[in-house]
Amino acid sequence: MIKTTMHMVTCALFICLSVIVNAQDQTTTPSTTDPALPESDTAIATRNALKFADSLTRANFYTEWDTYLNLSQPSAFKFYGGKEGFKQNVITLHFRNEPKTDEKPEKLQMRSMLNDIETWQCVIEKVRDSWDESRGKVKTTSYLIGESTDNGLTWKFVDASQNSLENLIYIMPSVFSKLEIPEGKMIYVDEVAAQEAAKAATKAAQPAPKKKPAKK
Repeated sequence: MIKTTMHMVTCALFICLSVIVNAQDQTTTPSTTDPALPESDTAIATRNALKFADSLTRANFYTEWDTYLNLSQPSAFKFYGGKEGFKQNVITLHFRNEPKTDEKPEKLQMRSMLNDIETWQCVIEKVRDSWDESRGKVKTTSYLIGESTDNGLTWKFVDASQNSLENLIYIMPSVFSKLEIPEGKMIYVDEVAAQEAAKAATKAAQPAPKKKPAKK
């Protein structure tokens, strides 16, 4: 009986010591997981720019013109003789290239971001996948020029695809000279694939060059 009691006491002491040591280890061992670092100004500006740009492209896709005007660069209105003239130009271009019922709003990707104190400007690539009855799949790449004057929180845009790059300085006089704005492009995907397949077939059909006989 005495041996059993002593064994139970020993076990209890061992458990208590184990708990104390484990608690000390937890308080003295530094955590391997660092707390999340705060976002950089550029990351915040990028996220906001893409959010506002998505609203702009969807407004154009779904013909929500009031929203589109609210997200457009005000300096563009003056270039088109006022807000109404700008609106009519946007509507005309929309219905000239009206999206088909099975299309989706354009996909967006940030291309570049620059800032000068509180003013931020960016170039966002937008890609439209569409279908041409006579030429098949079409991939159209164009660009939005965005500007924020409140440190990247809210954004206004000019759609470079609706204007020539030469006119951009008049439409958006505040545009940074260092902001690189690529030319838009249109690729007929099925035609390009057919051309590549034809080139590959032609190359495969060509006889292999004869090897020169080895010198004795």
